[in-house]
Amino acid sequence: MMYSLQNVTQTVECDVLLSRAQQRRADLNHKRYSEDKLTTKYTETSTEIEAALVGVAAEIAGEANTIASLPDGPLKDTHIFQKKQLEYKQLVLEHRLQSYGVVAVLEQEIDVSLLDRQIEEVDTFIVAVNARRVELASA
Repeated sequence: MMYSLQNVTQTVECDVLLSRAQQRRADLNHKRYSEDKLTTKYTETSTEIEAALVGVAAEIAGEANTIASLPDGPLKDTHIFQKKQLEYKQLVLEHRLQSYGVVAVLEQEIDVSLLDRQIEEVDTFIVAVNARRVELASA
């Protein structure tokens, strides 16, 4: 982007702009670091949840087989109850997967990419202001 730095007429103004831009860059770097850590955490959590879901699905299938082979009675009722608990656990894991799964990871990745672009733009601005400052100082 082209900046209207021709309107800046004193090196002091450049110093103020540079100070603010450097602070903005520091803030963006901090935010990027945080987003990067969050992306890593989401990726790890997503993998853990997916593995847990596979295990729970296998347990549900096992309970279903057990229930099918049992005659009516208290033992069958106990296994039906255990199956219901596992189905609830599966529901909770699926809900967590929506929050920390592939979609959440991709959203985090785009946030990091956007921050990278903002940092690049602030760097471009700093270079332009420095060039204007040199120009004013030599005039």
